[in-house]
Parts: sequence; structure tokens; C-alpha cells
Amino acid sequence: MSDSTFFVSAAAVRNLKQSAQHRARSVSSSHLSEALAAALGFKTHAALRAALADHATVEVPKPSNARMVRRLHELGHASITQSLRLVPEFEHSYTPFRNDPLRKKRSARWWAWRNLMVSAINAGLEQGLFGLEPRDNWWPGSSPEHQRCQQHVYHFLVDGQLPAVVGDELSICVLLNPRKSDVQPEWYHGLNTADAMAHGWVERRLGAWIQDGGEAFHCKRDLKPRLVDLIIEPAGYSDQGSFIL
Repeated sequence: MSDSTFFVSAAAVRNLKQSAQHRARSVSSSHLSEALAAALGFKTHAALRAALADHATVEVPKPSNARMVRRLHELGHASITQSLRLVPEFEHSYTPFRNDPLRKKRSARWWAWRNLMVSAINAGLEQGLFGLEPRDNWWPGSSPEHQRCQQHVYHFLVDGQLPAVVGDELSICVLLNPRKSDVQPEWYHGLNTADAMAHGWVERRLGAWIQDGGEAFHCKRDLKPRLVDLIIEPAGYSDQGSFIL
């Protein structure tokens, strides 16, 4: 599991820059690009662009306002104060109701939920149903505009053996060993519908990660150890990151 918990795509970089522009209107576009690259751990904007050239996403340190402001000062923008928050710093989970630090130690329940979610997201990527940028919605009934997307169900095998069905909006809901093959997965489904249910959200606007803090999970007791022991890595996104609504 990555310690950075932050991945960026080209779309995420554009969105971060647009957000910063509202707070630093006196800074030119080129200087803001250089400063944002510094915030993401790169020496130059050209280095950031090169890293993204052949990859959908790249892993970076979490954004740092200190690095960004320092670079702006080097470029002659001394009026930018050290306290100005130009980019979000994901040391906390952000929701309308709480502001909690990201957890370092993970329970068996979290690992089972995480492994089921990663299996489902990887399967959706492999099947070409969606990508890791905000408008990468390609399933039947989808639209680049998220609010116009219709729910879609797809099937895959967990660990090559266990059948699962997923509803995708990129709210991901997974049912493992569902009782009926035509079931429409929903977050409120319990063990009367399937042997396990996992639900969560995938962030794609500010980066690419599974959001922490909003997970829902039900699982039969004898199945949980198998899910916990799965060895599966995310395909180009992080398995943890801030919860944002």
C-alpha cells in the first residue's frame, strides 16, 4: 500500500490548477503551472508533463502548499502569503460533517472491504467500462456528464473463482456470490442477497483513489479471512485517500 495515497491524472492537474487560480489571480498561468508541479513534488512543470505522457495516472507526494508557495516566491511572487491554501492537503478526510486524520492501521474488516473494492474496480478498468479521469465513463448508458449516467451492472470473478456483480456510477457496489444473477447491486443489500457486499466511491477529479470513511461492508464470517488474505494491487489508483462529498 502506498504511503502517499495520492495519484494524479492530467485531468486532476487541470482541476487543481483551476482551483488555485481562483486564489492567486495575480499569478500568470505559466508560473502557476510551475508552482503546482512543485506542490506535487516535481522540479519543473515539464517534468510533471513527461511523467504523465505515457501513464493514465502517476503517484506523487500529497500536494503541499508550502512547496507551492516557496516556488511562487522563487518566481517573484513575494506577496503570496505562507498561509494561503492554494491546493488541498489530504492529511484529513473532508466531508460536510467531520475532519478526521487518515487512518494508519487497518482492521481485518477494512482489508476485506478494500480487496473486494479493488477487485471490482480493476475488473471495470479491464473491461473498458470506465477510466481514471472524471469524464472516462464508457459503460452502456453512461455519459461524460456524471449526473446523466445510468447505472450499469457488470460481472467478474474474485480471486479467479468467486462470482461477483457490480453496479457502477463511480459509486461502486459489489455483491459476492449473489443469490440471483440479475440482482441490481445497492449499498443497502445485506447477507440475504449475497455472501458479501462492499460499497464505496472512487475519486477521479482531484486524483484517483478509493475514498476512505464512507465504506459499507457486510460479509459472512467464514468468508472474511479469504477476502482479507487476497493479494491484489490497484491498477493505477490508490487504495486509500480522503473522503470528499
